[in-house]
Amino acid sequence: MNRLGTFVSVVVLAGTASLSSAYELKSITYRTGDIGTVVFSHRDHLRQKTIRNNCRACHREGTNRLARHSMAELERGESCGACHNGTKAFSLTSCDKCHPARQVTLKDKGVGTIIFSHKSHFQRDRCETCHAGIFRAGPNRPVGMAAMEKGKSCGACHDRTTAFGLEKCTACHPAAEVSYRNSGTGTVVFSHQLHLGMYGCRECHGGIYGTPGKRLAARMTDMEKGKSCGSCHDDRQAFTVRGNCARCHKVV
Repeated sequence: MNRLGTFVSVVVLAGTASLSSAYELKSITYRTGDIGTVVFSHRDHLRQKTIRNNCRACHREGTNRLARHSMAELERGESCGACHNGTKAFSLTSCDKCHPARQVTLKDKGVGTIIFSHKSHFQRDRCETCHAGIFRAGPNRPVGMAAMEKGKSCGACHDRTTAFGLEKCTACHPAAEVSYRNSGTGTVVFSHQLHLGMYGCRECHGGIYGTPGKRLAARMTDMEKGKSCGSCHDDRQAFTVRGNCARCHKVV
């Protein structure tokens, strides 16, 4: 009996030590209304030195049911906040550790492609700075520049005080050098960088030129009548298109 009792005890203890291997531990997905999806990985947590494959580090008998907790409760040390306090584990302020935040690409017919970087914004702000007051998690309805200038969407922060102003177009709208190839006069390079040092994007786009990316064909005779480049290069605002060929067309 003593030998049998010892054998049973060893089996029970061994089973307790490898408790996690007796269950199929899956990742748990929590869906929230304001901050998207959160995935909890049992595997990653069981590898931590403070847990060391011991389920009882978190679970007590009868407390393995899923429960919903607010960030305020977590910050008071409840649920995940019991460990994620900046001492035992990374702090709750490291939002992107649990809430995946990818680079967002927005396509607009009027101004082309806009890229929003969560990573660069995390360096200055926390998620709750924008979510869910200014933006909700996931796709949002498009907002025009006029609305932003009234403080909506990105304009809530990009007001020249909290962050750079909306007039700094190229910070969000990439503007590359543009090459025009012409069989008769060779290649002409239009420098956005040079022109943005003197003018704003709106002074050309929307009036003289249409949607960024769409090139409008214009002959020299058209420019001499005030179209395309000729609307500014008229010898009043800028050098004239008449007789200053080498300024744009490289002459070898």
